[in-house]
Amino acid sequence: MKPLLSIAIATKNRQAYCVSAVESILSLNNYSIQVIVQDNSDDKNLELLLEKYLDDSRLIYNYTAPPFSSIDNFNAAIELATGEYVCLIGDDDGINPEIIDATLWAKENDVDALTGSLSANYTWENTGAPGTFFTKNVGSNLSVLQFSARVYQVNLEDSLKKLMANGCTNYSEFDFPKLYHGIIRKSILEKIKEDTGDYMKGLSPDIYSAIALSCYVNKLIVIDYPLTIPGVCGQSTTVSEGQVKKHSKKIEDAPHFRDRGDYIWSKEVPRIYCVQTIWADSGFAALREMERTDLIQLFDQYMLFANIIYADKSLKNMVYKHIADLNPTKKITLRDRIKLNQAFLKGPIFKFITKRAIGRLKIILKISKFKNINNLPTINEAMLALTHYLKEEYQKPVHYYLNRYLPK
Repeated sequence: MKPLLSIAIATKNRQAYCVSAVESILSLNNYSIQVIVQDNSDDKNLELLLEKYLDDSRLIYNYTAPPFSSIDNFNAAIELATGEYVCLIGDDDGINPEIIDATLWAKENDVDALTGSLSANYTWENTGAPGTFFTKNVGSNLSVLQFSARVYQVNLEDSLKKLMANGCTNYSEFDFPKLYHGIIRKSILEKIKEDTGDYMKGLSPDIYSAIALSCYVNKLIVIDYPLTIPGVCGQSTTVSEGQVKKHSKKIEDAPHFRDRGDYIWSKEVPRIYCVQTIWADSGFAALREMERTDLIQLFDQYMLFANIIYADKSLKNMVYKHIADLNPTKKITLRDRIKLNQAFLKGPIFKFITKRAIGRLKIILKISKFKNINNLPTINEAMLALTHYLKEEYQKPVHYYLNRYLPK
């Protein structure tokens, strides 16, 4: 039988985490789900670790030796998927088993894409990530933020315009069809490949696919409910690039360019290696591939600059140099400074106050639910803990909330 849902994992040199992810999914007594493991590690040790599962018809394992770019690895993973729908997760991530019921609902209601919330997150032990003013970093921990279970349909044109006004970065703040931690009809992905030559291009698979899918998906439904469990481990780029920031700042040193040949960087984006610029460049790559250059006219470059500096203050001088190089005088003008300050106020500072600070205050005052579950050594334990928590605290299953959706 054709699987209902393919969970695709593109992995490289993170064998222990990947095995745990596979084990957690295959532990489910459900044959409508399929697990794809596309391995580009330096050796075939992962295959040995998965040997006892290779006879399970739900698992497809494929090894491709280096050199092979990360985007090629993701494309190969999607190619192997035979399910009616596809969900891409990282090798340190997990799922809420209810994702199967949610996918069945999507099929029965002719939904091209279904996106859940990222309200359940798992931190592996020894990530090396620093704590923040609001959050102490604790390993082997599942944290669950309050969610509303609200279900609604999205106007994708509005989402694309909002993304461009936000500097073509931080795409997860907006409603998009998400291949990464979302559910996408496989036939939509095949149509993109037919038209462009591949499922994904650019450097970042998550934002590239979100924009590309927005140009093909007819019906996107969003539910404020966790369908997957994003994970963070010590080898995660979320840590090394986003939190610790231990990577080189030179764009030439970005690992995303490895085995990519003569990649053309978007002229609108500063040649700085950080999360925000990789996202922005991939966003522009998708817009050009989809022939939506009209949206580039809505791009707010100062919002991109503000987001970069806010995320990593050490990049301020590099951003300022880029701004100066855009001017004939090679200097930052008063107009530049005013527009950058305006971007800070309406962008990252406004979001910090209205979302993060107030959200944390609500948790402290116990106005909003927040659950920390500790001593969970693997993603499998995190999956079981999330299932138990949802039954205890929310009681209604995901399809109850989905069935409340009233089609337009």
